[in-house]
Amino acid sequence: MRKLEEIGECPKCHCSLNIYKTSNYKRFVKCEVCGISYPLPKRGYISTSALECPKSAFPVLIVDKKEHPAYFWTDQPCFNCIQYDTCEIIKDLVLEFKELKVYGY
Repeated sequence: MRKLEEIGECPKCHCSLNIYKTSNYKRFVKCEVCGISYPLPKRGYISTSALECPKSAFPVLIVDKKEHPAYFWTDQPCFNCIQYDTCEIIKDLVLEFKELKVYGY
């Protein structure tokens, strides 16, 4: 398991959340202090948005796949959230990243 980068603050204990990659190329986010973790997509370039999800308080990540539209991710894909169409954070990100083809927009 290899630590790749820090992406933000853990909503549970306020320590660092980091992206890790396993030997079989699976990626996930984990807090080293409290142990909270969640999976990330296996493919696509992941970058941070410096924003937090208003519902879960996890950092909002941008997953960019060259052959598919980009999408946003917290502890799950944002497009699965019931508030996706009304979320101000998502609307701001779509406006900020106009050059990206964003899933659902």
